[in-house]
Amino acid sequence: MRVVATTTQLGSIASEIGADLIQLTVLLSPGAEAHDYEMTPAAAAAVEEADLILRSGAGLESWLDDALQTIGGAAIARDTSEGITLSAPPGTGDAANGEVDPHYWLSAPKAVQMVENVRDALAKADPSNAPAFADRAAGLIDRLEAADAEIRALMAEIPEERRGIVTNHDALGYFIDEYGLRFVGSVLPSLDVAAEPSAAELAELIETIRAEGVIAIFGESAVSPELARAVAAETDAKVVDEPLYTDSLGPEGSGAETLDGMLRHNATVIHDALTGR
Repeated sequence: MRVVATTTQLGSIASEIGADLIQLTVLLSPGAEAHDYEMTPAAAAAVEEADLILRSGAGLESWLDDALQTIGGAAIARDTSEGITLSAPPGTGDAANGEVDPHYWLSAPKAVQMVENVRDALAKADPSNAPAFADRAAGLIDRLEAADAEIRALMAEIPEERRGIVTNHDALGYFIDEYGLRFVGSVLPSLDVAAEPSAAELAELIETIRAEGVIAIFGESAVSPELARAVAAETDAKVVDEPLYTDSLGPEGSGAETLDGMLRHNATVIHDALTGR
C-alpha cells in the first residue's frame, strides 16, 4: 500500500505501524517548517500515486488542498485531527476568530489519539492487515503513555513561580495546558513563523517578561533564534541553547526522532531550564 504522510510526526507513526506492509513517502523532512511547505514535482507524483494520504489537519497543511484539487486524492486523504479537541492558539482566547492551534501532538494524550487515527486509517485502507497495525500501534501507545507519566513528574518539580513560558512562536499551547505551565508570550505572536512582530508587540513582550520574572525563552528547531536573543538582551531572561521540537520531529540521533522521544526531549529541556539545572 502506497502511503503519503505530510509531516514528520505522521511519517514516524505510519512507519512504525505500517512497517514493511506499506510503501511510505513523507513530504516534510526533520527541521522543516510545516506551515508554508511548497510541493515539489516528486511530492506531487507521490500524492497522485498514493493509496492513502495522511494529513495532520487543523489547518496546518493548507498547501495540500490545492494539490488535492489539481491532481486528485481528496477521497483517500485522512485527517488525523479528527475527534481530537482542538484549542485556539495560546494567548488568543476568543480573539482567535475560529483559528485553531494545529500542534496537538505536543500533548501526549492527544498524540495517542493521533496514533489511533493513523491505525484506523491504515486498517480501513487495508483490512487484511488490521491486526498487525493494531498490534504495532499498541506498542507506540504504551510508550506515549509512559512518556506522559514521566513528563508530569518532571513538570511537578518546577516551582510554581517559574512556570511561565515564552517561546519563539505560538506552538506550545497544548503542552502548556496539558502539563500545568503558564503561557506568558511568544516572540512571534502567530502560528506562522514568517510573521513579523511590530515594535509595539516586542516592547509589550519585553515588559511582560520583566514583570513575570521569566528566566528562559525557548527556541524551536524550525525558527531562527535571532529575534528571541534580541528580546532576551533587554531582559534578565536567557535563550535556551537546546531547541524544542514543535513543528517537526528531530533528526536521526537527536533523541527526538519519534513522537515519544520528542515529547521527552521537550520536557527535559523545559524542566532543566526552569529548575536551573
